[in-house]
Amino acid sequence: MIAGCTFPPAVNYNPAADAENYSCLYLFKANGQCHLFKDVIPEEIVDKSFTLSYSVKGNCWVFFHDYLPDFYIHTRENLYTLKDNVHFKHNSGPAGVYYNSADSPKPFFIDVIFAAGTDMLLESVGWISEFLNNAATDQTFSTLSHITIWNSTQHTGRITLSQIWEALGYHNIRKTKGQWNLDDFRDILMEAPGNFLQNIFHDYAIDSTKIDPAPVWYNQAPIQDKWFCVRFEFDNRQDAQIVLHDTTVEVLKQNR
Repeated sequence: MIAGCTFPPAVNYNPAADAENYSCLYLFKANGQCHLFKDVIPEEIVDKSFTLSYSVKGNCWVFFHDYLPDFYIHTRENLYTLKDNVHFKHNSGPAGVYYNSADSPKPFFIDVIFAAGTDMLLESVGWISEFLNNAATDQTFSTLSHITIWNSTQHTGRITLSQIWEALGYHNIRKTKGQWNLDDFRDILMEAPGNFLQNIFHDYAIDSTKIDPAPVWYNQAPIQDKWFCVRFEFDNRQDAQIVLHDTTVEVLKQNR
């Protein structure tokens, strides 16, 4: 008999095994237990890989990224990755496109949490941004492309700011000395939606089956909770850079 994982014994170790079926061999040891090696069926493999960046200054994980490289290489000045034998230099070329220039650009977004010890009625969301074109010139009347707001039971959906700007001008989104303000948002979920967010591998996007398909305007509730997550998003579909300097909210204290 081949000397396999006998101390400690493998979870599924077969002491009567012979050399033909390999069941007395082990692959790795975890938590003090040996686990048997076996062939893996490719169709059963679920890839749950993701890429995170770490902040040494903040001593924390700070960003999820859309690229899944095979290898990383870095110098003092640049980060390089390899994917399927394709070499890629980061922070250069079209924003939000990795490895394949034919791919649609991935959006850039920052999720900001606003929280308090009491219920708040969210009246407006504000931000200060710079929109720099390829000549590094600030475009005065350009800013983020989308905003999404949610809490524990409500969700506004993905609000396209350019459409609001073109249709309604300063009525619902306005800019004053570099600061933008949005106050036109309501809950679009059906009543008691339950779990309505997808997971980190789907960017915590909304589950479309939980949206009220025909909301009556007077039943669309304002956004109210002890916390809000506001997603500030730029879709990277223009040859430009967005710089987000500050984010704020205006709220009213509520007693439920």
